[in-house]
Amino acid sequence: MSSRSPITAISTSIVAGAILACTTISCLQSPPVSTSKDAQIQQTNSSPIESSPHICDISRLERDVAFFASDDLAGRGLGSAGLQTAQNYIAERFRLLGLKPAYPDKSSSGKHADYFQEFTAHGYPATANVIGILPGTENASSQAIVIGAHIDHLGTDPQLTGDQIFNGAEDNASGVAALLEIARLLTNWRVDLKNTPNSLKDNPTADPLALRTIIFAVFSAEEVGLLGSQHYVRNPVTPASATLAMINLDSVGRLRDDQLYVFGTGSAQEMPSILDGLSQAYNFNLITQSSGIGASDQNSFLTTEIPAIHFFTGPHEDYHKVSDEIDKVNFAGLERVTNYASELARYLAYRHRPLTYVPGSKQQQIKIEKMNKKGNRKVSIGFMPDFAMESGGVKVGPVFPGGPAAEVGIQTGDIIVAIDNEVVDSLIDYSTILRDHAPGDTISLTIKRGAESLPLKVVLQERK
Repeated sequence: MSSRSPITAISTSIVAGAILACTTISCLQSPPVSTSKDAQIQQTNSSPIESSPHICDISRLERDVAFFASDDLAGRGLGSAGLQTAQNYIAERFRLLGLKPAYPDKSSSGKHADYFQEFTAHGYPATANVIGILPGTENASSQAIVIGAHIDHLGTDPQLTGDQIFNGAEDNASGVAALLEIARLLTNWRVDLKNTPNSLKDNPTADPLALRTIIFAVFSAEEVGLLGSQHYVRNPVTPASATLAMINLDSVGRLRDDQLYVFGTGSAQEMPSILDGLSQAYNFNLITQSSGIGASDQNSFLTTEIPAIHFFTGPHEDYHKVSDEIDKVNFAGLERVTNYASELARYLAYRHRPLTYVPGSKQQQIKIEKMNKKGNRKVSIGFMPDFAMESGGVKVGPVFPGGPAAEVGIQTGDIIVAIDNEVVDSLIDYSTILRDHAPGDTISLTIKRGAESLPLKVVLQERK
């Protein structure tokens, strides 16, 4: 079992009462939940609107992360009862907030079924995205905003000694908790606007009630290749032409030194100035990357020419480890990120002009197509990249103890410039090359360390 922080211990009785006894996708359609357990999930989700209506409620973030990262949910692996429990919890929160279900015609199929976008990817268990809608006004632009986060994680590994549960407190209980709190804040904001005299509204020069629709999408199957978000963009609530932008919240619970990474800032011409303007009140040191192409759900939207950004609080040694536990989450930092992302969504909802999508270079698009054709990457060298470096190689971030990189002496700050004599200019090149390999393969690396160029051989490990 995992070591439990005080927050997790407090929440254990709540989680245990809220576990839903379901083992197949049919549980999503019609969960076999007793009335008493249903009531307990509602208690966990109680008073979704009333508390702290205008600012982020840190106690809600703590409670939601504790729920999602509990041992009782067993790592929220794809196809597991724990993942389905988390999805029912999210759908119930959407219902209590008054978000409209994306699929009202399915309401007769069972509790919460109208919030589920079900799908099955070849070779994987059936699963679903959870989607709730905060409707815009009739006089607003037809373009909607998507706020997304993935809820699935890595489940359990019985081959491990000791703790075998990948609780994923930061990846991505933190992002889903932030999304739920943003949904509450924006729901309250809409209610307040309806009851505020026009002269006191935020934007008196335009119709202050002309607000865009906001779609809250909690994706499944991200960890096995962004399958949930890929399914969504192929079957969207609103088509790509009617989607203004996507905001992705993935791993936002480890804010350090005020450094907030934002990927995809170059996907819309206006985005850098919008982000800079809003960040002044939050004192973030924004580390931006123009390209948003990466291993998270914004990638699915960018490939359909929708401006998309990814908020991320930086690499750490607990990535995809059982040590990604709630006691390492910086809740004060998560609160700041949640408020900032909420402010961005509020601005975009008010914005009457479209964003100007900026496609990547033709060369980059060719590289991305080549990478995507190779399928999912199955191997790892045993470190997390420093995502702030966009070109000139892949900079090594935290090195995982006991992994291949550590065994051959790779250090944080090293830059990988070639693999098997193929030039590595970016993370796209790096990922594309590694997708041709299997665990146990030996590769040759060329590494820059200061002025030195070091040749190294590494045996690849399975990627979790």
